[in-house]
Amino acid sequence: MIHTSPSDLSLVVRGHSPKEKRPQAPAEDFSPLKRGQSSCKTLVCVRWVNNSNGGEIVEIKSKFQGCYVATLTPFDSKDALDEGVVSAHADWLVENGAQGLCPAGTTGEFLYLTQEEKRRLVAATVKAVRGRVPVIAGVWALRMEEITALARAAEDAGADGIFLPTPIYYPAGDDAVFAFYSAVARATALPLFAYNIPQYTTNEISFACLDRLFEEGLIAGVKDSTGKADRVRELVARFGGNRVVFAASDGFATKGRRLGADGFISAIANVTPRLFSRLWAGNESFQAAVTELRGALKQFGSIPALKYLAGREGFVLGASRIPCSDFSSRQREQLDAIVLPNA
Repeated sequence: MIHTSPSDLSLVVRGHSPKEKRPQAPAEDFSPLKRGQSSCKTLVCVRWVNNSNGGEIVEIKSKFQGCYVATLTPFDSKDALDEGVVSAHADWLVENGAQGLCPAGTTGEFLYLTQEEKRRLVAATVKAVRGRVPVIAGVWALRMEEITALARAAEDAGADGIFLPTPIYYPAGDDAVFAFYSAVARATALPLFAYNIPQYTTNEISFACLDRLFEEGLIAGVKDSTGKADRVRELVARFGGNRVVFAASDGFATKGRRLGADGFISAIANVTPRLFSRLWAGNESFQAAVTELRGALKQFGSIPALKYLAGREGFVLGASRIPCSDFSSRQREQLDAIVLPNA
């Protein structure tokens, strides 16, 4: 059918549920939080702290586990966001084993989405999921006021968390990266996940910076897309006992699980969700096929190629907005010849 349309990590809630309306923090005040300071003057918000600091404790580490999908963004024939396909694809992913969805991220072409498209994309995903699995929304934008607006919109839409890469292109030191995440943490009660992908952003989140962010209770976890075993091993050793650590990069799934990551965020799972669910559950026999598929897709550009292959599963996701990513007739023939691993 074709679809066209340093103790346990804890959430301290001070009189506020993420589903409820929250008071708006002053847009112009983005100074970093001091230790023990709430991110809202009225104390109606959340802080990520050690149990030793006390407070009403709600366990969260167990909520963010398993294989998540960094979802593709569908566009119609006029290059408009297709919310009908967003919904149909999200529902199919959940029904086929995805344990969480991450819209408006790297795989979702966030650099080429408008603010309004990002809000609508997240809202449509949350609505389609209907609370069956967590939704962690990407909120990156060029300006801080845009990022915080997206974070608030994700919260209002009912997302379960937000993830955010570092500032991009221009080098940013630890103090700048710390202030960046601190500003966003002030704007929302949702769990914030720092997203480390320096091969695309230029800037890496150092362990010293992560120590500060966790110590100040500003982030709930980290997504690491470097595919570097030494780094993920260190993340798990330092933070994995009481923080959430997501690994990423599809060729790294088995290694990430072996190293003790809480979960994995996959791009290829857009077309093979059941396979990745089984892979993360421990069936390592699929890893070789996934790695081979990843290598094949990179020859064409992974995101446009995944969108093309999704059409074989019945989802018309449209063209990619990545410049010069159209396929030749020969390339389409080569993509048609790709056999997806059978789970």
